Amino acid sequence: MTRLRHAIYSYLPLADYRRLQQEAAARGTSLSKCVADCLREYLALRAEMAGALEAPGELGEPHQGLIHTLLARTEERLAATLGAHAERTAGLHEGLHRIERMLDRLTMLYLIHTPEIPPDRKDQAVTTAKPRYQKWRRAVDQPIQAGGGNGDIDASSAPGERSAEG
Repeated sequence: MTRLRHAIYSYLPLADYRRLQQEAAARGTSLSKCVADCLREYLALRAEMAGALEAPGELGEPHQGLIHTLLARTEERLAATLGAHAERTAGLHEGLHRIERMLDRLTMLYLIHTPEIPPDRKDQAVTTAKPRYQKWRRAVDQPIQAGGGNGDIDASSAPGERSAEG
């Protein structure tokens, strides 16, 4: 049986020709055989890539071929990253719910312990509240700007509080 072969002639830039010479030397083959092998490998890789996109497979199936293996490893990394982000988001979500519950309780305590202002004194209350509010905001912002994170203050340094010694 005679193998049919066809000759193909091509021109390459010098840099590609040198790379082809190096590849042929590394494989221990002639330039012609190296071109044929590289072309066959390239076409097989393209077919495998197309197969990977058309039939991605099921979870837990063994991976066949380079592309399937690379895609599976990428999927595993993405799943791990998404899992880590989901855990972090769940923690943030729980913290947000905790703050909401604390704010709700604080509001209820305020309403229980603060008498309603008579209508004729509301304007005066608003006038005095604005500077007090600004002072409170500055007191909250200072520890945060100083790098204190969430503004935690030591009980001994809290205004109106006495230390254990005094």
